[in-house]
Amino acid sequence: MSLYRTTLRRGLLDFHIGEAVPEIAFDVPRYMREMAEAGMQTLTFMTKDAFGTSYYDTRIGKKNAKLAGKDLLEEAVTEAHRNGIRLIAYYNVGLNSYVAGANPDYRQRDKDGAPVTNAFGFYDLLCLNSPYRDYVAAQLSEIAERYTVDGFFFDITYVWPSSCHCDYCRKWYVEKYGQTPPVSPPPGSADLRRWQQFQRDIRADFLRFITGRLKKLNPDLEIGWNHAGDLAFAHMEPDERADYLTSEFHPPIYLYGSLLAKWKRTKGKPFELMMPSEMGSWGEWTLAPAATLKAAAAITVSGGGSISFGHVPLPSGALKGALPPPVVEAIKEANDFIREREEWLLGASSVPDVAVLHGVHNRRMFEATSLPNHADDALNGINRMLIEGNVHFDVLSERDLVKQLGGYAVLAMPDQAYVSPEVEEAVREFVRGGGLLIATHRTSLYTEEGVRKANFGLSDVFGVDFDDTSRYSVNYMADFDKDVFGSVPEMPVLVKGTNTPVLRVRPSAEARVLSVYMEPAMETKTHRHVYHQHAHPAIRTDDPAVTLHRFGQGACLYLSAPLEASYWKTGSPWLRRIYMDSYKLLRPDPLIEVDAPIGVEVNLMRQASRWIVHLVQVREEKAAGSKTFMEEIWPLHNIKVRIRAKPARLYLAPQLEPLPFDEEGDGIVFTIPVLELHAMAVLEDVQV
Repeated sequence: MSLYRTTLRRGLLDFHIGEAVPEIAFDVPRYMREMAEAGMQTLTFMTKDAFGTSYYDTRIGKKNAKLAGKDLLEEAVTEAHRNGIRLIAYYNVGLNSYVAGANPDYRQRDKDGAPVTNAFGFYDLLCLNSPYRDYVAAQLSEIAERYTVDGFFFDITYVWPSSCHCDYCRKWYVEKYGQTPPVSPPPGSADLRRWQQFQRDIRADFLRFITGRLKKLNPDLEIGWNHAGDLAFAHMEPDERADYLTSEFHPPIYLYGSLLAKWKRTKGKPFELMMPSEMGSWGEWTLAPAATLKAAAAITVSGGGSISFGHVPLPSGALKGALPPPVVEAIKEANDFIREREEWLLGASSVPDVAVLHGVHNRRMFEATSLPNHADDALNGINRMLIEGNVHFDVLSERDLVKQLGGYAVLAMPDQAYVSPEVEEAVREFVRGGGLLIATHRTSLYTEEGVRKANFGLSDVFGVDFDDTSRYSVNYMADFDKDVFGSVPEMPVLVKGTNTPVLRVRPSAEARVLSVYMEPAMETKTHRHVYHQHAHPAIRTDDPAVTLHRFGQGACLYLSAPLEASYWKTGSPWLRRIYMDSYKLLRPDPLIEVDAPIGVEVNLMRQASRWIVHLVQVREEKAAGSKTFMEEIWPLHNIKVRIRAKPARLYLAPQLEPLPFDEEGDGIVFTIPVLELHAMAVLEDVQV
């Protein structure tokens, strides 16, 4: 079975040292002993850094001059095996100043033909489509053939945003498309869509080439790369070749780690999140608080993944040769936390219940047009709202939705402006067959080319027809149905923070209008305004803001504002309450309901007939705009859980303490007495 499916505790030796330091001192035996004592099961170990220097006796590349007479990789393999640790070879693909200096034609080049020489502020970036790929393949083959490594991790397999216009890419573009590459293709043009696809193809073709080469040498090698299965890249095509998925996770941005886990766990592959053990990012040389590492671990493993802690021994100076002891201690504390819970983590998958669609092709449509792009804001906003609302959910791509939607009860479509005909039909049949849908704003209103259609593709499901866009930059939701929106104040609620207006829609006779808009007294301009910002609510309209429509055996709630993106930008609690009250109306009897304070994350996972309810208490906080790191946990008490499932027994893990419960309808109700950072309630032999 895959190494990445049977282990959870990982480390990343992010050892980009170069040759500017006076020496490289690295006590590998001590390091491996300490990592074993800290609970590491796999280590991703540096073989070639961002400068282009290698840390082993290479016959192809340039060995780091500070390692004369020393083969770090050979020593690491020996010591790792002695300490029961499996080794993954880290290889920095794109950054290589050594090769760039000798072969300037290998550099990635922008539209003006200028080489990319300051990638990430410092480095030379080489083209994956140039003969450099053969150099990379030769070094990786050398490592695979000469060293007993279990797999590879590739870093920086990127095409720079303005690249690549090198001679090799220009030639390939002409071969593919019969024309020279465009220099500044305008938004919305076929040229821009083709150019962006070409950029994706450069990366996908390289990863196909390099994984194929290594798998021929050893089909058991586990191969992955940074940002495989990453929302920020959304390169689904090459990720199919990865054996494991991996992304960077930088606390204190905790919410994004949760979002990554909810996305990656739907892809059918094991995944890891890589967290620098330093304060926020790589190379800061100062430890983040141990509680922060532990919180990142809790988020990741409760979401179905594994955590990899990045770290760097000090290579020279007064503390040279090792990791500072507090780093080892903090990693050990986090790994001990995971080890205690592994029985209920390994092989666990999410129980399908609520799905959020994040359309990769919708994102690509926005990137290729001039349309206001709130895809990331909408996704971040709904992620925050549902986590704060204690809702268990997964995030699906269009492809996953078509395959998996039938297993879910609820689908949320946050401003999915472009929806393919195949997905539209899948959603229509889902609701017709009894599924519940929450859709917002421009969902299904645009073509793949970014052209607005005459009506929503899903208008029959929404129960509304598109009429027009508001002429105001802000708007107010008002006249709320009191029976639905009991947690919303009886006054207009502002929607702002995005540069897309709310939509004016016409409800069908069968649709129930739950809220309408009030327009501001005027559109604010210089010398024509009220107060400092925008005008007050003044003009009542009949334009629906929220509607409920029964369709077949299911139902749809449609909100015509960019509500999720506005929430992400403003943090307005009323927008979250509007959304969550809408969800509760649509689904009064959910699969799992947790009565907990805002921000207690809920994950419902399963191992065969065992279900595990995970509660994680992590709040993303900022002080006056600066980062704040988690240093301590304040316990919460008596959290009530209702779940529509009946177990043979129920207990807290890892304590193995029985939990009393009461049967209620088709499920049970129980109370988790204390939640510090993380709590698990385990339901054995579940019947649904």
